[in-house]
Amino acid sequence: MLLSFTLVIFIGLLSLLLVSVKITEQNVSRLIDRDMVQTKKTVDLYLKQYFLTRNMVLSAGSFHTEADGLVKELGSAVGSTVSIYDSKGKSLSDLNGPIPDTSDFSGALQGGISYVVSQSGADSTISLSSPVLANGAVIGVVRVVKDNAALHDFTNRFLFAVKWIAAAIFALVFITAVFLSSRLTGPIGRLSGSLKDFSNGRYEPLPFNRRTDEIGDLARAFHRMAEKIEEQMDVIKRERDTLLKTQKMSKTFFDNVTHELKTPLTIISGYAQTMRENGFHDKPFFDKGIKYIMDESRRLNDKVVQILEMSTAASRQSDYRYEQVNLPALVREVCTDMTVKARKYKIDIRCETGADFNYRGDREKLREMLINVVDNAVKYGGVDSTVTVSLKKTDTGKVTIFVSDQGKGIAEEHIEHVFEPFYRVSGESQERERGSAGLGLALVKAIAEKHGGSVKLASTRSAGTQVIIEMGEG
Repeated sequence: MLLSFTLVIFIGLLSLLLVSVKITEQNVSRLIDRDMVQTKKTVDLYLKQYFLTRNMVLSAGSFHTEADGLVKELGSAVGSTVSIYDSKGKSLSDLNGPIPDTSDFSGALQGGISYVVSQSGADSTISLSSPVLANGAVIGVVRVVKDNAALHDFTNRFLFAVKWIAAAIFALVFITAVFLSSRLTGPIGRLSGSLKDFSNGRYEPLPFNRRTDEIGDLARAFHRMAEKIEEQMDVIKRERDTLLKTQKMSKTFFDNVTHELKTPLTIISGYAQTMRENGFHDKPFFDKGIKYIMDESRRLNDKVVQILEMSTAASRQSDYRYEQVNLPALVREVCTDMTVKARKYKIDIRCETGADFNYRGDREKLREMLINVVDNAVKYGGVDSTVTVSLKKTDTGKVTIFVSDQGKGIAEEHIEHVFEPFYRVSGESQERERGSAGLGLALVKAIAEKHGGSVKLASTRSAGTQVIIEMGEG
């Protein structure tokens, strides 16, 4: 662990050092570039002024004859050593140094402007060679040699300081890491032994509970963990009780399913047996029997389909195809579709949706949910009454669907059970008369929860019932 940490710090500091060196070199290069550009401008300006003040025209001859004067005045102007050469590279002044053999000088003879930086020990110079043009032709070369020792020395001292600072930081980090490691390794070893005792069922308080550092925090966290384990044991016991309750509810559900499927099968079997005994002699009874068999077969099929839908909706592995759905338009569509059934019972469906907006969900599942809840309102709403379907969206994006009827309402003791499959309020024959299979609200709840929502029900006897569907964020 310590080796890895030290290696990371070393690589980080080395990277920082390399970046610092690179940036410093770039900054120095930019400084030299600007200085050489300014020197070139100064040389060109003084050349023009030199020949103008003497009423002379710059040419190969005048450039040759005035070489000594140019060397003195240009050297004074730029504060550096200046040498003058003709277009062949021959020295034109006795004040010149030796003919250079550098890339900047050969480049200037070809018409280019360039400079080179030369270093020898602590000495550093910059040589700028610039061609002199007359009528578009190179008539000579002006070479300026500037002392760069100060900048070179400053750069070296700066880089030297950066290296030493990086080394000092690395040493400090390494020493600190060794110190912290020695403080942590011993207590952690003892803590590991205490944890092994705890895993074997021998719980004793850890010896670091009073420490104020991370080890003490870990010891206190260990104590809290033990308390949480006890709490979880209580939760497991409660969940066990809940499981037993769920198993009991599951048995009740299957008993109800058996009853629901057995009833239409008994009717079908009874009429079929009677029709077989009577044959086709009693046509009115035969027609009545056929009608009952078809109705009960359809009812039986509907129950099986709804049971399958309930199973699918409750399954976590059920495929929901989420997409952007115009929810207000979907609510209006369902209200329109349910109007035909509502008119049979002289019920008016009032739809209040507001402006259109998109909601992310499974369109078919949402439609099925809405149909079930509106269908329930129609079934239990009173004759010559109104079912109100409203959709509201707050500024925070929360979507709520309200479906209200004006039926008899549901007693308070039954409200918490109405979402259970096949739960029936005793004495209510209306649901059979209007085709209920006892699964509508169970499906509604399952679909709403799949969309991250919930369903609530508020009911007042003789005043009606309101189903409130709070949708998740879509």
